[in-house]
Amino acid sequence: MECRDFRLLIHEFLDGDIDELANNLLQEHLQACGDCRRHRHELQKVIALVQSTSHVQAPADFTQRVLAQLPAPTKGNLLSIWLKQHPFIAAAAVFFILMSGSLAASWFESNSTLQVTSNDLGQLLVDEQRNMVVVPEGVVVTGDLIVRNGNVEVLGAVEGNVVAIEGKVFTASTAQIAGEVESIEEIFEWIWYQLKKIGNDLLPFAH
Repeated sequence: MECRDFRLLIHEFLDGDIDELANNLLQEHLQACGDCRRHRHELQKVIALVQSTSHVQAPADFTQRVLAQLPAPTKGNLLSIWLKQHPFIAAAAVFFILMSGSLAASWFESNSTLQVTSNDLGQLLVDEQRNMVVVPEGVVVTGDLIVRNGNVEVLGAVEGNVVAIEGKVFTASTAQIAGEVESIEEIFEWIWYQLKKIGNDLLPFAH
């Protein structure tokens, strides 16, 4: 087996779908291959980031602490007065600024390793030399397909969103995509994408 095959097993391992025999082979390979160990580590960092941002909840006294830091209202300080009259908006604005800073840091900390997230990794063609992930014609991928540090070419069907982070999405005339298609190449697009994910997780009824 090549490193490419073991990296597919790493995805199964992180998803909890790997069997005992494949897991034993993977663990032996990881002991000998530093590149694959780093690949697993980077994927674990991404998963930890998503999990941490998907359950963000402000402390109970967050609004009061934000308001306590605002200057005392004066006759000419209309902004301060307005913010105290609308504490939820003030807290949301501060939260947005702090979260944007955290997401921006995660953008710059990312390495150039090709990362693929999908429910059907075995049906995808992954070309790490060209940093390209292909959905072959006739193949149906269930759920979202997310690729970081590479491009996506869709010839078949995806029953979800197709997202290329620091890459592009190419679609053939035969492509069928049920969800949205996003190419995220700028830091502001990354921040907006992550904030939308957080909003969808916290407000599932808004779908």
